[in-house]
Amino acid sequence: MNAGFLALALALAPASAGAVNAPPLADMAPARSAPGWAKQGGSLLLYDQEGALIQEISIRGGDESGLARDLRGGTSPDGLLAWTLESRQVWNPLKNRTAETRRLLRFFGSSGTELWKDDSVDVPERGAPVLFSADSQTVLVARRTLDDWSVEARTWMGAPILAIGPFPRLISMELSPNGRYGQARWGVMDKSDTHTFFDLTGRKRQDVPSSNLLLGLARIGDDGVARSGSKVVATFENAASTIAAPEAK
Repeated sequence: MNAGFLALALALAPASAGAVNAPPLADMAPARSAPGWAKQGGSLLLYDQEGALIQEISIRGGDESGLARDLRGGTSPDGLLAWTLESRQVWNPLKNRTAETRRLLRFFGSSGTELWKDDSVDVPERGAPVLFSADSQTVLVARRTLDDWSVEARTWMGAPILAIGPFPRLISMELSPNGRYGQARWGVMDKSDTHTFFDLTGRKRQDVPSSNLLLGLARIGDDGVARSGSKVVATFENAASTIAAPEAK
């Protein structure tokens, strides 16, 4: 049997039992047992109850014909929600200034349909523009309108709960696992930053200079206590004074 005939025979031969169970190709999304959304590479993938892939949303950006396009996205902890944030910057022909920037946040449910959207969400200097509570019921988003930033808490269906701001600069934000407490680190040019801690249920806030914190860092937990290292810097149980937070518009 010559080499050419042998190669042809091997190509036409049926796949062996071992080949049938071979893993999928690298560029194919594998099936999985749990339904819901998952982030894989540059895509958000939605699986049905049988574990089959039923929807894919690309979150890959790029430049094309004078248009700078940034795409990012994520999923909720329970996998029932997904979000994408698209930012488009249209440049003038010389590409020496941005003519216009458009942003659009889109939220998707477990069936893949769009639940709500917002055209004022933007990315803070550090961290993600969208945060979830551990049960996925509460969402924290960073919003930017002209030169003002704010942090807004919403239900998973997009109904506003509480808005904190406005801030000249938004550096980062955080939501406690139970979704009741949060913080926003913000700043004014040429001045020290400020940490604002807030209680979504009590509708209260406390501002603490970031210079008072260890390395300028703090976290707030489910107990409503903000700590910087081992030091308590704010608490909503025994606070001497709080400032009423404005309602979301």
